[in-house]
Amino acid sequence: MSIGIGTSTPSSAWATHAAWLRLREDCQQLFGHVVRGADRSQLDEDRIAVLRSRDEIARLEPGGGVVDILV
Repeated sequence: MSIGIGTSTPSSAWATHAAWLRLREDCQQLFGHVVRGADRSQLDEDRIAVLRSRDEIARLEPGGGVVDILV
């Protein structure tokens, strides 16, 4: 997985970086659960976490609204 962190104002740079790290962690957790054959409810929880992380980044990114991720 590759993630590019966009430029942002200094005051929000750390918040943006932290949000990208949470998204990465959520995606890795989802992938791990898929590999281990987790049940449907766990996978649904993981997907919701990924969507929430993605939405948080969209709010933090200048001119945001859409965040493309490839998992």
